[in-house]
Parts: sequence; C-alpha cells; structure tokens
Amino acid sequence: MQKTTSSISNNISFTRGVPALEALPTTLFSECLQAVLAGPDGKAVLQYGHNGGYVPLKQLLAEQYQVDIDQVLIGNGSLHLQDMLTAQLVQPGEVVFTEQPSYDRAIKTFRRRGAKVIGIPLALDGVDITALEEALARYTPRFMYIVPDFQNPAGVTTSREKRQALAQLAEKHGFYLVEDVPYRTLRYSGETLPLLRELNPERTITVSSYSKLISPGIRVGYLIGPRDIVKPLIALAEDTTLAPVLPTQAAVLEFHKRGHFERNLESLKQLYAPRLQAMISAIKTYLPGIDFAEPEGGFFVSITLPQESNYQHLLQRAKEQGLLLTDGNGFFADHLNAQANQSHTGDRFVRLPFCALTPQEIEAGMQRLAELVRA
Repeated sequence: MQKTTSSISNNISFTRGVPALEALPTTLFSECLQAVLAGPDGKAVLQYGHNGGYVPLKQLLAEQYQVDIDQVLIGNGSLHLQDMLTAQLVQPGEVVFTEQPSYDRAIKTFRRRGAKVIGIPLALDGVDITALEEALARYTPRFMYIVPDFQNPAGVTTSREKRQALAQLAEKHGFYLVEDVPYRTLRYSGETLPLLRELNPERTITVSSYSKLISPGIRVGYLIGPRDIVKPLIALAEDTTLAPVLPTQAAVLEFHKRGHFERNLESLKQLYAPRLQAMISAIKTYLPGIDFAEPEGGFFVSITLPQESNYQHLLQRAKEQGLLLTDGNGFFADHLNAQANQSHTGDRFVRLPFCALTPQEIEAGMQRLAELVRA
C-alpha cells in the first residue's frame, strides 16, 4: 500500500520504553541535588563512598521492604546489578530460566556471563507452570528471572496463584527467583499483588530502579536479597565501580524527604493511564481479533501477529513508513523443546511501548502497523 509523504512526515517510535520527556521532574530534582550539595553531606557525597550505596537511602529502602540494611545494595541501575548478580551466581554453562518472551537486555546480560538461558512460555496470567515443571525435571537453574508486574515486554502480570507456585517451586528445587519490579508502583487500576519476596524471602532477590519513577539518567537502582548474596555483591561492586554515584543517590533520598516522590508518582499515573487505554483501544480497532494481555499499569503492551499476516522484513518496511520497531526475536531465549510452529514467533512479536507517545501518536502508529501487516 503506497503512502504519501505527508502521511509519514513524523517518525513514531515503538522501540524503547522511555519515560515521557514531560514526565521528567527537572526543576524538583535540581532543587534536591542543590540542597544535597549545599547541606552537611555535600562534600561527603562528592568523595568516594560506601560501596553498598548512600547509607540513608539504603535505610529508607530497608524500611520500605521491611529488611535489614545489610540486605540492600544500591547500584548504577538495575541492569548493572543484574550483571553483577549473574557474575556472582552463575558459572559458564549453568542454566538460567526466563519467561518467554522476556526483557531482551536481561537475556543478553545472562548470556554474556556464560549462562545457558532457557525460556519458559508466558501465558496471559504469567509463566506456564506446567512447562516450568517440565523444565525443572531436566534442569535446576541458578535462578529464574521474572518481571511479575506489567512485564517487559508482554505487559503480563503474574497471577496470585502463579506467584505462590513459583515461590513453592523455588523452595522445592533450590533455585533463586530474581524479580525485577521497576513498573510495580505504576499501577493505573486493579489490585496490587504480593511481591515474590513476600512469599519466599530466602529464595527471592528483588531488583528495581528509579529510572521509570524519577529519571533514567540518574542511574539509581537497587537490589534486596539474602545477606549471603548481598555481602559479596558489595565487595564485587567495590572491585568494579570503586564507589557509587552518591550525589544522585542522595538527591533521590531528598526527593523522598520533600514529599516529591509520591506526588510525582501520582502525576505519572495520570499522564500514562490514558496512553495505555489509547494503545489498547488502537490495537482492538486496527488489529481486531488478536489475543493480548491488557495490562493495568506499566510501560508496555505487546502483540503476536497472526501467521498469515505480512510480517516479512517488517522492521525495514515499517522504518520506510516512519514507524520504528524493535526486533521481536531479541525477547526470546533459546526454546526448550521448540516446536516447528514456534520458529517464527519472534518475527511476529511486536512490543508496543506507550508512555512516551501521545494518544494521537499511538493511534497513528497502530494504523501504520496494521496497514503494513495487511499489505
């Protein structure tokens, strides 16, 4: 189907899950950073510091998660912490499970550290427990990586029943659950479900960050876990980064102390909730009949195009029409007992971030996508 130049004058990006520019609290965070530097800790936060992170922020997180402070590690974003955790826990050739699909950068990180990454199929209410049990009959992973709330990339939230099953299986088979929860508080409707660590704290390592809640540029992520995991991770942090980025960590604490965090969170929900609804509506309008998870929060919705759709060379054809997409294959780890009819699932998988786009851009992008796959 031909397009006029005017109809594709603006690029629409369905690639990275970035915050909306208008959501970044530049003035408030600047005030917090200035207050930190002008305060009694000003010189201390510009010096080398405690490798576990800014101690007062660690204390705040310990209180929030109801753990001791020595169970908290703050680092340069959650992916950095996942990388160090994998380096500590996984020897080359050892197995790590992920949901399938899963966060593409996490899969790359685990593989880079030598893990054999096996994907367990993801249903609309969380990982397929039967498939997981079948995989556990063959392998005992060092850990299973889960994004239980508004999953990246699928938007799925793991049900209460499946969270309990995961906690029980981790205990039975002796592996860790690594729950990545950066989107958890960005719930726009519905019921908050328990963290995996609330169900099995000794077998759960929780990672998250302030990237989606304040700013990705400040590079403040954190890990909550058992002491025997966190203590050597702090030593590893000293050997790799020497010292944490104390100014931004201290500014995050100040952001909390001034009451900005909760108010900013509510503003984010008000901004993003209509964009989520616009994405759900646009999928149903322009690609009717596709079964997909309708999340109640987070940053992503995803779809799998029908096999009869025109998905060949989709990324390039979309780019030519001003629509930027991410390669869906990156979200899929190696298949366990892969079936022939799954061989092109990644080619047909499309992640749809919505937070950085207006409802008008979302509708226009979905209309372009529908025209491309029907052409």
